[in-house]
Amino acid sequence: MRMKITVCLLLLLLVCFTAQQQASSPQFCLEDVHAALRELTATVTQQKIEVERQRTEIDKLKQQRQAEQVAFSASLLAEGEATVGPFPTHTTLIFKYVLTNVGSAYNPNTGIFTAPVKGLYHFEFHVGVHATNTAAVLVKNTNHIFAAYELQSDGFGTASQSASLLLEAGDTVFVRLWIQSKAFDNQNHHTTFSGSLLFSL
Repeated sequence: MRMKITVCLLLLLLVCFTAQQQASSPQFCLEDVHAALRELTATVTQQKIEVERQRTEIDKLKQQRQAEQVAFSASLLAEGEATVGPFPTHTTLIFKYVLTNVGSAYNPNTGIFTAPVKGLYHFEFHVGVHATNTAAVLVKNTNHIFAAYELQSDGFGTASQSASLLLEAGDTVFVRLWIQSKAFDNQNHHTTFSGSLLFSL
């Protein structure tokens, strides 16, 4: 852009110089140069404003794109082997070993997923149980969505559920271990919670 302006000014000065050689009106030529400079300055100012507007729009699109990239998978234990529960009340399971957390919408300190944008999300959970019973429920905000139950008198079993949920930005989703239930996990990561944004709305 600066090169174009410089070329235009040089051409205009050349025309003026030629006109000055052929006539006796240098003042008229200078007025033309000043008028051209004012016009070019106004054009550059308008183009700067347009460039800034486009940069702002690009930044907004980048932020929106980043917010739409959401996926996580986590298991109950990072290491070792343990049975969690039973508890005297329904208790939120905190899945501490985070395998994936694109978008950082899942909080490994609370076990709660918070939707960053309005959209359709898919969740699934698995609760391992060893020689006892277990029950857990997927919760949206304060509403129980789907429950899973497993009675394992001997050996190992898993209770599982999944759901696709329409969420508003700020809605929360988590897994509650049912009252008096247990959850088993070890280095093989049997008890897990996963979710992803299918598409935004």
